[in-house]
Amino acid sequence: MDKACWTSRSIVPGLLPWQFYGLAFVLGIVSFKHPIPAMAALGVVYLADYLLRDRMCRLPLLVFICCAVFGFGYASQRTPELPYETPEWAESRKPIMVRAVAERVEPRSSNRLRVVLGHIRCEVDGVEEILPGRMVLSIRHPRYRPSPGQDLEALLRVVPARGFGNPGGWDYGWYWQRQGVFWRAWPVGKASLQWGESPDDILWQLKARLRHAVAESVPETQGGAMVLALTTSDKSLLSSDTMNATRSAGLAHTLALSGLHVGFVAAMGFGLALLVGWIYPPLLLSIPRPKLAVLMAAPLVLGYAWLGQPSASLIRAATMFGFWGFLLLQGRGRVLMDGLFFALLTIVFVSPMSVFDLSLQMSVVAVAGIGLMYPHFRSLFLAGDSWPRQLVRWAIGIMCMSVCANIALLPLVSWYFGTMSPNILLNLVWLPVLGFVVMPLGLAGMFLTVFPWTQFIGGIFLGWAAQGADGLLVLLHTAGNAGLMPVFAVLRPLWPEMLGCAVLLIVAVSIVRSSRRVPVELAAIGFLLLVFPHISVMVADTRDQVQLTMLDVGLGQALVVSLPGGHRWLVDGGGGSRTFDLGEAVVAPALTYGRPPRLDGVFMTHPDVDHSHGLPFIFDRFQVGEFYTNGMMPRGRTGERMRKALARKHLSPQPLVAKAVVKLTDNAVFEVVHPNPQFKSGKANERSLVMRMVWKGSPLALLPGDVEKAGIDTILQEGSDIRAEALVLPHHGSRSSLDPRLYEAVSSQTVLCSNGYLNRYGFPHPEVARAAGGGVLTTSRYGQVKCRWDGNGYTVQSFYP
Repeated sequence: MDKACWTSRSIVPGLLPWQFYGLAFVLGIVSFKHPIPAMAALGVVYLADYLLRDRMCRLPLLVFICCAVFGFGYASQRTPELPYETPEWAESRKPIMVRAVAERVEPRSSNRLRVVLGHIRCEVDGVEEILPGRMVLSIRHPRYRPSPGQDLEALLRVVPARGFGNPGGWDYGWYWQRQGVFWRAWPVGKASLQWGESPDDILWQLKARLRHAVAESVPETQGGAMVLALTTSDKSLLSSDTMNATRSAGLAHTLALSGLHVGFVAAMGFGLALLVGWIYPPLLLSIPRPKLAVLMAAPLVLGYAWLGQPSASLIRAATMFGFWGFLLLQGRGRVLMDGLFFALLTIVFVSPMSVFDLSLQMSVVAVAGIGLMYPHFRSLFLAGDSWPRQLVRWAIGIMCMSVCANIALLPLVSWYFGTMSPNILLNLVWLPVLGFVVMPLGLAGMFLTVFPWTQFIGGIFLGWAAQGADGLLVLLHTAGNAGLMPVFAVLRPLWPEMLGCAVLLIVAVSIVRSSRRVPVELAAIGFLLLVFPHISVMVADTRDQVQLTMLDVGLGQALVVSLPGGHRWLVDGGGGSRTFDLGEAVVAPALTYGRPPRLDGVFMTHPDVDHSHGLPFIFDRFQVGEFYTNGMMPRGRTGERMRKALARKHLSPQPLVAKAVVKLTDNAVFEVVHPNPQFKSGKANERSLVMRMVWKGSPLALLPGDVEKAGIDTILQEGSDIRAEALVLPHHGSRSSLDPRLYEAVSSQTVLCSNGYLNRYGFPHPEVARAAGGGVLTTSRYGQVKCRWDGNGYTVQSFYP
């Protein structure tokens, strides 16, 4: 290949040929899970090279294809295979005796512990069998913290690791499978956990000692908990309120050790290099300051990566730093992009499934965005050597790097989280204080507390670090309460939109970096990819059809009614806990997948947590027109969150009673069947809203909430017309709602049940399934279930075949 092909003027925005081949290899790995999007992206990458590179320098298509095929084959060979079938004892949720070895110990927020176990042997009815793969054990409020390599004997309830079956949702099952984890387990009583002797691991003991020293020295505040998390990766002292506040502000990544923190530690090395150069200037004659900074930062980065468990994200970040440092020591230019690609290909070759890891994706995209866009912002900075000008340049530089990273990450963040947090000004304060005050003081204090003669000074440093972190949290809460930290729910882009956005970004960077004409064809392809999904959605909304979608939210309920014209109504919002909100994790992503965060209205059939806990997030982030209830509101934390969200959106709950009719569109209504104003019951289940969906005079579906026998008996005695083509089983198929007369009165063709995979209640009860006519479509078996009515009849689709 001609030498000119390797010069900066002839390459596609900063990428060399081997880097394009590396992208093809990575896309080949991605195609193992997402074949169509990966192949489309491969075609766009080749097309960009073909259109933007000089004719004599274009890369061979055959090599592109071979790299992608190799990536696909490599991923196929390195992907852990799931067990063929679930054991009978797991399906019955029978506790079993398990003997295993701890491989990873991960402290979680709200004093939880997650332990990844390997070498699993279980005893069932006196017979020992070996379980394939790994197991993740969840422990709340642990009394003892084991170390890797420690044996465990415990009575556990074990189920297969599985996620929620909704299109476009986060695949929890795949998340665990690619790590070789096939099982999830919970202890049957904390006393059942019997840990063996801790292995004689000097390094782990030193790490545990450092963690204990920090935990004993930091004040009992959330700032102290932040210092513990940032120095040792132990988030067990962080409360759910702190985690929710940082997540809402788009700052949760600052508490999960990653490349950002490695960058802070590397900056400390650069600061040490400046200090050494100031103290002994002749050293800079033999070792230039950039190389000295690498040498000073290397042990700090390695030590920090070791302290953080080590987590996979820290290992990857340390690998990237290692390549950047190596190139700097060699006197190479183009350090950022070349080092990024070297590190990416090394990481992917060692662990191909890490391509699907969110932290790696975000790290690579953020660094690439900074590398491609940041140089063009530097010309905007103020010149001069005075301290005020340098301070202004430094502040603008941090803001510009944040802008570059956020622009590049926008499609990825929108897809994964469905939110946008434009809190760049907060980053201008939060990131410098965190990186250059809290972390240096915390790390220095941690090491000083190890030695008796410096323990007092270490405690002072840790106290100062905690005060700085507490100050950040005060700023965070103050800004949040003042409404200065808006977080917007956004449309989650479909894969063509993400690809189109990437193409247009390439075009924009090419325009800035090259004086040559940018091909109109490439810009047109990006534009079409960006707008085509919207056109297809608008076309679908014009069809004369109605859809009832039962989302897979585990043991809870969330139903979506979609009507012509893009009108959507939500019935219930799923459940959750203090640390896991199904509204945020499942319902909102399903609603915003290819569509804006907008609902005509919400119905809450009753206030039980498994139906209401996910609704506060929906009210807080979505545009909601109306809110209907059975006259009851949830209590406790869920009720408090809901009242605040409703007040912010100026929404008032409207109670419904029997014989009320709610107009959904001109041709569709909900007929309220229950509760009657005269119905007397203190149970929320019995007072559930029971509604029938009617479209153009045809009864489509009966949605009975969690109504039980007393409420069902009242409905039948009143002689209400409840015929419908689809029936959602009341109370998830519980025997407390069993009444064969109900199924006979409805005379449905399809019976749906939102239960939850291997739920602890055994829903739906076998008697209920038999009485309902069998063939119940459960979310535990079929995932999301969608019923569609149009001019051609009635069809049912499910996520799992």
